[in-house]
Amino acid sequence: MYCLKNIDAAKIPNDIIYKYLELYKFIGRNQDMVKIVDKDFKTLVRQTIRTDAYFLSKHLNLSLKDVRLRRILEKGVQAQTKDERLLKHIKEALEKIHQETETFELTDRELLDLLQFLGDGVEPPAKLQYAKSDTGDAPASLLSSGQKTKREALEKLIAKYKEMLGKERFEDGFLAINFYIDFVNLKPFRALNETIGLIVLYILLITRGYAGFHLSSFFEKLFKRGETFQKHRTDASHNWSEGLSDTIGIHRFIVNIALETYKDVHEMLRNYTFDQELNKSDYVESTIQRLDEVFTKEDIRRAHPTISDSTIDRTLRRLRDDKKIRPLGKGRSAKWMKLMPGKKKKSIHEQLDLKL
Repeated sequence: MYCLKNIDAAKIPNDIIYKYLELYKFIGRNQDMVKIVDKDFKTLVRQTIRTDAYFLSKHLNLSLKDVRLRRILEKGVQAQTKDERLLKHIKEALEKIHQETETFELTDRELLDLLQFLGDGVEPPAKLQYAKSDTGDAPASLLSSGQKTKREALEKLIAKYKEMLGKERFEDGFLAINFYIDFVNLKPFRALNETIGLIVLYILLITRGYAGFHLSSFFEKLFKRGETFQKHRTDASHNWSEGLSDTIGIHRFIVNIALETYKDVHEMLRNYTFDQELNKSDYVESTIQRLDEVFTKEDIRRAHPTISDSTIDRTLRRLRDDKKIRPLGKGRSAKWMKLMPGKKKKSIHEQLDLKL
């Protein structure tokens, strides 16, 4: 049954509460975070959107070669297949989410519009509608007798979510996760329920204060932990129709992702501040020294999202000519190997200048 309907019975473990205490220290500095990158905020968000669209397409197993996928996201080339059209729609939907964070309102009409926008040219028009009701895949409390579609069930789900938000008894992220599990099990539409469910979870997190996802990719972290995420989602869906769903595992998973995101953003902001003060090429070289022995241009770009590709390329060429690094392969996805020794992290005794 309805996770949100039974949420009062949920008991949040101490380890998650502890993580929330750490997470909300970062959330409390959201405005300061935005101020630091004020002039480059839109540029950084655009990069996050491209990364999110890329990894969401990977998570959804869209049939796209990597080179083609990147050209669509970065160059805006015309989509030729259904999967390419879905990718472009996903990117445009994410752009709208980031632009309208403050004004978004969760309604059944908004979700139907999202379905029809994503599915345009991807699914037949007949599939871009509410699914027919079936008491076999949803509890009676969600579906009234004689109901033809699941629209009423979705309306009830949204109303329950807003009711629980108003009571302020549970953390906003926990409510969003419970809504997500209810949504994907209800399957209110005839198509794209998985895609819409993930995007709505993303929307609910961002609009309820998880602003770190403006500057660091949510879907990249989800994709890289895909098997773990799928396990938690499956576990949370067990006994859903009997009202015995347990969402604590997936709750812990999302909290860990949010906390890691803010730590990544904190590191990015530190790099950003240094970038404004130091020679950018020298700082790229310093970053390369801290990377693994084999690294990619994308690793550098993540650390310095506001440094231009030309500066990164120039630095790579200089270090190659100085025989400090060498390329492993060719093209955009080529890797590099360091020939120079990396900076060795000092031991605690060396840091304290202790003589043993």
